[in-house]
Amino acid sequence: MSAIKFMKHYVTNGELKARVHYSDATLISGAVCVTLYAKDFKSGHALGQMFDDEYENNTDMMTDYFEKGRVRIPQNSPLYAAAKARCA
Repeated sequence: MSAIKFMKHYVTNGELKARVHYSDATLISGAVCVTLYAKDFKSGHALGQMFDDEYENNTDMMTDYFEKGRVRIPQNSPLYAAAKARCA
């Protein structure tokens, strides 16, 4: 996997680029994380390829519920500090 860079409006690994919105929060479970929300469906696909294990998309086509996708970066991840710096 190529090095992931967190830019102001997007995330890139050198090959792919995903437009995202950053959110720093504590989840109901108490876990501290930075969440990257895809801004469009194309970006959601790119996020899925860059963060294959962490990627979430709960789209349910049977009920016409569509999500663009998201990635949660936990506090113990080596990517957390770089992602948190973009939350401001």
